[in-house]
Amino acid sequence: MANIYHQVLIDAPAKKIYEAVTTQEGLSKWWIKDCMAEPKVGHVNIFRRSNGVTNKMRVKELNRNEFVQWECVNEADGWSGTELMFEISSKGDLSCLDFKHCHYKDANQLYAICNYHWARHLSMLKQYCETGENQIDEEKEQKEQEDIRRAHSS
Repeated sequence: MANIYHQVLIDAPAKKIYEAVTTQEGLSKWWIKDCMAEPKVGHVNIFRRSNGVTNKMRVKELNRNEFVQWECVNEADGWSGTELMFEISSKGDLSCLDFKHCHYKDANQLYAICNYHWARHLSMLKQYCETGENQIDEEKEQKEQEDIRRAHSS
């Protein structure tokens, strides 16, 4: 099993980060614009990419302003059965986000691509929480998806 782990220091209150990773409004500003999400244990959040890929994340655990855990319930793909965790704490006058995407079957090409994209999107999350501004550039996101498609077709 392989796990992705990133730690991000964010100059924003824990409440802002929690809302950014649990609400449709927040998630659509830094991860995937086309999403349906609700901060409710048992709810299945749906994220649709422009390339047709849909990710379904069941909310497994919520601890307001501190912890969020999802389980990927996609049908048979590389993310199926993986878990995502967002743990928020204080580091002096900053907030600290510990992000984990766990239980990849192995550290293969999918894992490497996802690790890169999580770093990119977590940087967008940081900027969104600090500025309140939408970080999603549709053209850039489409190009990133096209690059992935081209890499897998060669």
